[in-house]
Amino acid sequence: MTGWRVNDKRSAVGPMSYCLPAPLDEEVTATLEAWRTSGKVARLWARDASLWTAHDEGQWLDWLNVIDREQEAAHGIMVFAEGARHQFKDAVVLGMGGSSLCPDVLARTFGHIQGWPQLQVLDSTDPAQIHALEGRLDLSRTLFIVSSKSGTTLEPNVFKDYFYDRVSQKLGKDQAATRFVVVTDPGSVLEDVAEAQHLAHVFLGLPGIGGRYSALSNVGMVPAAIMGIDVHRFLERAAIMARACASRVPPEQNPGVLLGTVLGTSARLGRDKVTLIVSPRIVSERVGSQKSERAG
Repeated sequence: MTGWRVNDKRSAVGPMSYCLPAPLDEEVTATLEAWRTSGKVARLWARDASLWTAHDEGQWLDWLNVIDREQEAAHGIMVFAEGARHQFKDAVVLGMGGSSLCPDVLARTFGHIQGWPQLQVLDSTDPAQIHALEGRLDLSRTLFIVSSKSGTTLEPNVFKDYFYDRVSQKLGKDQAATRFVVVTDPGSVLEDVAEAQHLAHVFLGLPGIGGRYSALSNVGMVPAAIMGIDVHRFLERAAIMARACASRVPPEQNPGVLLGTVLGTSARLGRDKVTLIVSPRIVSERVGSQKSERAG
């Protein structure tokens, strides 16, 4: 550990620590001080685009208050999920990139929750993977969640057309429509397609959130509810972290600013790779048992 410095901080969510080489630690400390003296945390929450390029960045920061909006929508999402839980054995997110990241993490973390559909994610166009997934499904008891904020992303639309055709062949188009829901931004082409085909439900996203920042919006919370996660409780826990990152919290005690500063400063100094080593306990015991069953 020669030449490394350990910093211990405390935030509203508890103790934090990080260990960096001395030169990097000095830059991180200086950057945090610059954030403090220039009030950058408050400027972030005020959507000050000058923190970036002073162009349209302020229009893409709806993730800052998405928790409040999503709490209002959570009841409707959970009502839909409750209605679906006894009808479907599996739920498959048809997405790509940002639209599939959060559902994939949730499926890996929580595993199959007893009494709810098992959540699976398709974000690969590899024919072998698609064929393997289809082979595991009972199409008559599978709910497909077509997720594309723009509604024009090629892969989710292709996935949707393929499985819609497969389910229609098995059950007819009227029944196939009841097995597809859409998560997309208002006014998208995908919303129009869903209405034209009378799909079961359209959950609208927030245009002011980019796909990779959409975990706490309907992009993440609709699959979460359908797999059996208590969305209200999930968002309440997220709100604790949001308050810990609030504008009044000093940068050195702000978990979001601290992590971003370490990552950003590292990148600026030429460290272009990051590995996150997390506790094995973050993976549900259900996931481990499922892997053992498949291996056996």
